[in-house]
Amino acid sequence: MVIEKRVSKALVLENNTAEDVSRAMIEGGLQKDPFYIFDMDKAYQRVQYFKNMMPRIKIFYAVKSNDSDFMLKLAASLGLGFDCASPGEIHKVLKLKVSPLSIVFAMPTKSPEWMLYARQCGIKHTTFDNLCELNKIKQFWPDAKLLLRIRVHSDSVYDLGKKFGCDFETEAIDLLEEAAALNITVVGVAFHVGSGCSSPDSYVLGLQQVKQLFEHEDKAGRKMKIVDIGGGFLSDKTDRIDKVSKLVNNAIEELFPDPEVQVIAEPGRYLCDNSFTLYCNINTVRPVQVGDSSINMLYLNDGVFGCLRYNEPWHTVKRFRVHSEGEQLKPTVLWGPTCHPIDRVLDNLVIMLPACTIYDWLVFPSRGAYSMTMASRFSTLPEPHIRNVISQELFNILKDSKVLGLDDFLEQNIATPLPPTLPSIIVHSKILQTNYTLAV
Repeated sequence: MVIEKRVSKALVLENNTAEDVSRAMIEGGLQKDPFYIFDMDKAYQRVQYFKNMMPRIKIFYAVKSNDSDFMLKLAASLGLGFDCASPGEIHKVLKLKVSPLSIVFAMPTKSPEWMLYARQCGIKHTTFDNLCELNKIKQFWPDAKLLLRIRVHSDSVYDLGKKFGCDFETEAIDLLEEAAALNITVVGVAFHVGSGCSSPDSYVLGLQQVKQLFEHEDKAGRKMKIVDIGGGFLSDKTDRIDKVSKLVNNAIEELFPDPEVQVIAEPGRYLCDNSFTLYCNINTVRPVQVGDSSINMLYLNDGVFGCLRYNEPWHTVKRFRVHSEGEQLKPTVLWGPTCHPIDRVLDNLVIMLPACTIYDWLVFPSRGAYSMTMASRFSTLPEPHIRNVISQELFNILKDSKVLGLDDFLEQNIATPLPPTLPSIIVHSKILQTNYTLAV
């Protein structure tokens, strides 16, 4: 994946909205490739809402959810920390001149090469959940400041406890004692309730278990000072965190009243998801008859091998052109642009759309999280470009930050298309004569 192709400047909007920009680009007729609109104001509002609802908690943005250039710049300009899970993510964040102390290398299983890279970059904090990792850290990163990651059970879309986190009852204390025996510093405890968590009380359970581990270390004369409650916050609505924030705030006040104890969280999906909208156009329309029913099959220019891989419960699709009164909705199947038969978009949903043509576009809202970062290079397909847009009001707030400067912004016709993603044309004056050829 060529990350640089996603990078563009942010379009400053005075009297227009993000929706005005997408409409102008589509109706202008010059935009041919799928594209994102990144509404920076929406991401900014999510950050501010999270800070207001959980004021004790410091945000360490989960880079894995969306590592696009302007999402990272926005997070850095707002003073957030960063949860990085690979050397590549660390590299992208450090390029923004973010302090290494603003990064937690939140990957409990790392290769020696990854450890050495992080250490040489000045990263101090990382997670672990097993004895093998401790022994590697002793050899390759002995001055690291560790957070023990524990497993917390929850109801979530993606259960991360199957892969990471030690058992609180049977493993946590032994790992703390082993770290002490190896003369490795453990500065805190981390947990993650799973991505898309629908059981807010799981955060309270995690905090209660963390408290017990803090007490164990205090009795042993080893003081810990960081609590990491991870991510998992649902993203379909801004106020989705209202219930969990009340529970978390009360638990922190009760269990960790000492302001010297630093409490951090690693939201990703919650901050970026609803601020990115993906627009795809239609390559082919193919009506088919299945029994007594007629189904429209639409072939799009992005699919499951691109930015439409995962289907979350809140994902939807609609035709960009407004549905006219009396227009009949028909069952519709969406296919991606590859030759692979599993390249079917939203295959878990019964999709009902009005009749579409090859001049229509489809709109996929809330596609900011785990979309572009999960895209593959299968069939050498390009990745959609991003049109970053920002209101004049937010521009005035950010333009003098040490991360975003005037060179990051532009003013232009909102209908201006993004650069095409087609490769350059190659024509040779001399060609090989040794390959099979087709008859003409």
